[in-house]
Amino acid sequence: MAINQAPTIEISDDGSQVVGGIIWIHPDRMSGAPCFAKTRVPIQNLFDYLESGASLEEFLIGFPPIGRDQAIKVLELARTGLFDSLSRS
Repeated sequence: MAINQAPTIEISDDGSQVVGGIIWIHPDRMSGAPCFAKTRVPIQNLFDYLESGASLEEFLIGFPPIGRDQAIKVLELARTGLFDSLSRS
């Protein structure tokens, strides 16, 4: 995914959204929290692990359904969003 390329957002008939093929949001599951696609692991868990000083490897061990590529893509989306918001300020 290019840095300045917005992720695609697919919306299903059931109201769920898939962002960039890596983030899944369903209003009736996990209280609507964004999760890693095809899992019920909230994206927030990744940021909580990293903020606590844990490594990406520790997160991946704790959540085996999540692949390294998925986690890195989420971090890239977060970084891109930050950079985009700074360029608009």
